[in-house]
Amino acid sequence: MSSAADRRRALFEELKGATPEERREGFRSYREAIVAERRARPVPRWLARRAVRRSLAVLAGTPVVCGAVAALTPRESPSSALFALAGVVGFLMAWLLLRRGTKLLAEAPDTALDERELEERAEAIRMAYVLQVCLLILLTFAAIADSRWNLDWQPLVLGALLTAFVLPSAVAAWRWRDLDDAED
Repeated sequence: MSSAADRRRALFEELKGATPEERREGFRSYREAIVAERRARPVPRWLARRAVRRSLAVLAGTPVVCGAVAALTPRESPSSALFALAGVVGFLMAWLLLRRGTKLLAEAPDTALDERELEERAEAIRMAYVLQVCLLILLTFAAIADSRWNLDWQPLVLGALLTAFVLPSAVAAWRWRDLDDAED
């Protein structure tokens, strides 16, 4: 049994007879402790390199690209399913590795971040919104051109949603600077 499971079990035992407010506070403090623990872990050396982080940021666009290719191929074809699957796998890889590479910067609660990190996250989210608007403009153009291409919209919209979900982490990874970057 892992220590995380033991801590979770102990928390549930402790909060059995607690009031709803005490439970909320207990779960909030437990979540904060987990986030702090995850943020305290050092980033693996291979993931700390700027080139790798930027490659992962580009990988975040995989779902929308694969969704677009799947939307253009016939729905029943195996290539459509393979591109849709590649988009989902690309999303999962980008999401998990970007979260680890940026130390949960885009997902961590405000209480877990210092002022510099809060500012970096705010800037990353601003830039992610701009990229999201560009993505929506591209989808609008695709909708206009749909009469010629007869698109299958499901993989395209799913790819756009998955890309939008990971954009803040991707922008944070692209912009992330640490002491190793000064040495390169």
